[in-house]
Amino acid sequence: MLAREKSCILQKGADFNVNVRVHPCCTIEIEIPEQSQYLSPSLEQLQFKLCNQGMMLVVDQDDAENELHQELLLSREDAMELCKMINEVVEEHEELMSNL
Repeated sequence: MLAREKSCILQKGADFNVNVRVHPCCTIEIEIPEQSQYLSPSLEQLQFKLCNQGMMLVVDQDDAENELHQELLLSREDAMELCKMINEVVEEHEELMSNL
């Protein structure tokens, strides 16, 4: 199992790149280089919400170190590919855990 990566372009305002890496242990990294922003929420802290302009990736990170609410507007195609990638990693992780 390897980490999977996807690059997307934010659909709102300036066209910023979003680099997403999903790790086999079901962690995720979201980087927006143009804004010097780096997020590392758990998968449970992510939601996808359908909207008119595309699909919103919502990060609600509320832990001892951070409290963060971030909304990233992605194209529907990018959001669906990202969602599929996350589901595949979760399924592989569950299969690996059940085999142990």
